[in-house]
Amino acid sequence: MTNKQEFDATGFYSALERSVRTRQVTWKDVSKDTGVSQTTLTRMGQGRRPDAASMAVLSAWAGINPANYVPKKLHRTPSNNTIENVALLFRQDAELSDEAKKQLETIVTSTYMALKSKPKTGSSSSEEE
Repeated sequence: MTNKQEFDATGFYSALERSVRTRQVTWKDVSKDTGVSQTTLTRMGQGRRPDAASMAVLSAWAGINPANYVPKKLHRTPSNNTIENVALLFRQDAELSDEAKKQLETIVTSTYMALKSKPKTGSSSSEEE
């Protein structure tokens, strides 16, 4: 389990602060735009960690990747992120119903896992293209 101390709340807040300055908005504007209370924003400025929902909304608003504020030792390899990246695309597709998104994620995940576990052959992927 990850220790809460592993998250660099000060660094995250600094990145958020840079975004506020770059956009030339006030913290009140941030609160209004994101729905995160001004009290939470003030506490973050004092070094307190935001709750998960606030972090998600603020990250999206500022274009910040919260994973950049945890130690590299906790980062997964890019190949482990493949399914999450594909699932994210499905979740963002407004033309798919919630059920369709779940079904596609299930299909892609099971297919990916089945193919991923197969032993590699002697040919490289560039030879197959």
